[in-house]
Amino acid sequence: MKRRHTLLLALAMLSAAAVANADPTIGVFFDTDGTQPTLVAEPGTVNTGYVLINNSDMMVGGAAFKMETEGGFMLVGETWANGLLFGTLLTGAEIGLYTALPQFGTDPTVICTFQLFGTEMVINSHLTIVNDPDYATPVVANNNAILFPAEGLTGSVTLRNTPEIGVFFDTAATEQSAIFNGGVGELYQAWVCVRNAEMMVGGAAFKMNLDPRITLLNAVPANALIFGTLTTGVEMGLYTNLPVFGSDPGILYSLLFTTFNNQMIDATIAIVNHPNYDTPKVADNSAVQWSADGLTSFLTIPVATEEMSWGQVKALY
Repeated sequence: MKRRHTLLLALAMLSAAAVANADPTIGVFFDTDGTQPTLVAEPGTVNTGYVLINNSDMMVGGAAFKMETEGGFMLVGETWANGLLFGTLLTGAEIGLYTALPQFGTDPTVICTFQLFGTEMVINSHLTIVNDPDYATPVVANNNAILFPAEGLTGSVTLRNTPEIGVFFDTAATEQSAIFNGGVGELYQAWVCVRNAEMMVGGAAFKMNLDPRITLLNAVPANALIFGTLTTGVEMGLYTNLPVFGSDPGILYSLLFTTFNNQMIDATIAIVNHPNYDTPKVADNSAVQWSADGLTSFLTIPVATEEMSWGQVKALY
């Protein structure tokens, strides 16, 4: 009996230590692992967010908190863990769970899921977990209904169009396909443009992949500090920002191509990521980088004309 009494006393002491060390957080995230507190999406899309409890090391029996937002979007639905719920995310909610949820170590538990929708551009609008009006702080309860003050965390939402970088056969950045007669003496002009950015563009990083039957004769950049080349990967910081709003593109490069006597149907000219980045990038005038979509353009040469010497080609530009 004495050994059992000692064991129970030790377990009680460990339990008390665990209670003393509980320091829960309640935060807004856009993944269930609690690693993405920031959402970047396009206007008009429905996105899912999560309110996660973490760092509690307990069987979670309930919680009370409120979410404050800076707006620019709507919450179009919220779904709570199974329990008795009073209130809502935006007015303040108290929930007592019917079945306690385990939260130990770095594995957060989902207490609420919500959908977010907006049609206008929003930059860095914050969503912050604060106290429910009936409490001094956000709180988390364990399965014995003992309340613990929790730290409320902040997430953020950015809704903006995804910039596009592509090769176009017009300066208005509307023509991504072209059909020309071929031949050594035939030259084709095109432009690398940014469009759909809705920002003052201060730089970009990307790479251009060319069908091997297409030869790049010349590439003239906008006035910028340049590292690398178009076909190996280029990073450019513009000396003068380019306004890219609405249907107005920004021209990054003027290009001159030839195909010699090669004939082709829908040969590709693709903008892809610079080797140092995961996607093509566009930077705004504050040097904030945004992921961009790299576009693919198509060149068709149905007819080749007479042969010319390389010297004659060089004399044309």
